Amino acid sequence: MDRHGLCEALRAAGVPAGLYEIADCPAPPGTPRPEDRLYLEEDEGGWVVGVRQRGVRSVLERFPDEDRACRALYARLTDPGPPSVPLTAEEWARLLGPLGP
Repeated sequence: MDRHGLCEALRAAGVPAGLYEIADCPAPPGTPRPEDRLYLEEDEGGWVVGVRQRGVRSVLERFPDEDRACRALYARLTDPGPPSVPLTAEEWARLLGPLGP
């Protein structure tokens, strides 16, 4: 996958364009860009996936090729996270505290 294919895949997955920054993959006009977002860029003969926070770029991972970097960024942006686990009766009781007078 290259960065152009990544842009298409992210759009198809419904990932908001404001959550990432990829060279040659402009967000549609008027797309809000949060201050914090993930980015993909070529760097020193390899590729970097990082996060931009308050204008400061921090590298999260380095990759030897564009394909691996694109797949890693796609995974980060589409990972739903761990499934939620229902609270036990004891956890609910602790959370809500005593009810009533």
